[in-house]
Amino acid sequence: MRMKRQILGHYGKGMKGGAVAAAAMLLAGCSTVEDAPRGEAAYALMPAPAAVGRDYVIGPDDVLRIQVYHEPDLSLEDARVSAAGMVRMPLVGDVSIGGLTAGEASDVIAGRLGERYLVSPQVTVFVKQAVGRRITVDGEVREPGLFPVEGRIGLIQAVALAHGPTRLASLGQVVVVRTVEGQRQAATFDLGAIRKGEAPDPEILPGDLVIVGLSRAKAILGGALIAIPAVATGFIAIDGGN
Repeated sequence: MRMKRQILGHYGKGMKGGAVAAAAMLLAGCSTVEDAPRGEAAYALMPAPAAVGRDYVIGPDDVLRIQVYHEPDLSLEDARVSAAGMVRMPLVGDVSIGGLTAGEASDVIAGRLGERYLVSPQVTVFVKQAVGRRITVDGEVREPGLFPVEGRIGLIQAVALAHGPTRLASLGQVVVVRTVEGQRQAATFDLGAIRKGEAPDPEILPGDLVIVGLSRAKAILGGALIAIPAVATGFIAIDGGN
């Protein structure tokens, strides 16, 4: 753990010199995925994640726990949100909660129950499974696909969701593509070095695309240009105490 913290300090707070300068050299325009920054510049490029919590917006296929205080028959343990953003409640039927936070959904459901059936109902909504929080893992992995994520995960865990890299995977060329304010950003990380504790494990955010192998990244992205914006405040490394 001490080594991870030392490395994080090197890649994070100590990046006022070469890393930022290296990233700045890419700001002149667009570059291909082959030119995605590596090493210190990769950690300098992508912005820190926004907090995920009470402001999470409920979407289709999310699974909710809906508790109606003192009314177990009206409470639901695994309520799945429909494609139209509805959840079906006892007595009142479909309630539209898509696009709302859990707190807002609680108020809407309480309002519907209070119209005819209960006096001042108390409703609490918990998001048990946030299906909208997903990442894509592709390239030289055993089972590429789209995976839901709960809580914070790093690059190692993201690749593990796809049952790990293939036997001949290019571990030194793992490309992470992220969209920030409508612009796609890419950075290349060395998964082998991360596994050995020689580099920090960057945080992977919902919506990220992880591609193992530069050649596969080029094929998947179809030679698309990836804009490199000027703002570069860095990945947050995962230090889970391992």
